[in-house]
Amino acid sequence: MIAPIYGMKLLKLACIILLLFFSACTVPLYVAVPVDYTAKLNLRPDSTTIVLINQFDLSQAKITNLKKLNVIKAGAIAAINYAGLELGQLPHVKVINLVDSAGLALNTDSVKLTALKYKANYVLALKNFTADIGLSEIANYTSYYNTNTAVDFVLYESNGIYHRDLKGTAVDAQSEQPYFGLLPTLLIHPTVKGNKQSIKTSAEHATENALQDYFPYTITHNRPLYNDAIFLPAIKEIQAGNLDKADSLLQPFLQDKVPQIASKAAYNLAVVYESEGDIDAAIDLAQQSSDKYRNEFATAILAELKEE
Repeated sequence: MIAPIYGMKLLKLACIILLLFFSACTVPLYVAVPVDYTAKLNLRPDSTTIVLINQFDLSQAKITNLKKLNVIKAGAIAAINYAGLELGQLPHVKVINLVDSAGLALNTDSVKLTALKYKANYVLALKNFTADIGLSEIANYTSYYNTNTAVDFVLYESNGIYHRDLKGTAVDAQSEQPYFGLLPTLLIHPTVKGNKQSIKTSAEHATENALQDYFPYTITHNRPLYNDAIFLPAIKEIQAGNLDKADSLLQPFLQDKVPQIASKAAYNLAVVYESEGDIDAAIDLAQQSSDKYRNEFATAILAELKEE
């Protein structure tokens, strides 16, 4: 009887090895996981008034070309106006725009007195605006150009002392043209003075970037899932949005005696919890996955979740 028992043990061991081999060769499925986040920064919880002013001295930009100067001016005005539009969408926020849309006059008044005059809680000042159009890359005999803009705002409290710097940048695809060599590319290319609308649009994007911390946002991750045969029922529930059901199907595998299986189940559960918006639970399960059996999926999701 010893030989048959020994043979059965070998057979069982071989089956486990084969299971692990085929599991390792399984191509993962991917699932989109949108995660909603609240704003990182907040204004006053009740009625709020914000005054917009310009403290960007265009003369300091030292732009001698009149057409380029007018485009930079238009971009700066677009940035301020867009800031007002964005902030006005926040609950209980009233925006008063004092910026001269024609001349972009420099406001040298005291921030504190401006806030007092308009009974404002905050004063948002544009400090600087820059824009250029640069060569992005050369590929397949084509030159690609980007519009690059940067805005510097300062959000003052009504006392004119406490403030927060709000800097934003934008890089937007601008145009493409045939590549005829380096010298022609340097001589013939799109310029700021001939692309007012492109500069204005990019200025709005840079402003959105500067103010982003005051708005809720969504990040969508394409997360891989371990799709071994034993996990397929849970994966179907994940894809169908039945996250509670997927949770219950994956839980038993956390106690599996095979470390790789328990690790994969923990990782898949981390994705489930991230989908539910429970970031702390997602981090905990991803850490369990890594502890049970180190794997690249758990390492990647842990790094991203801890940053968020």
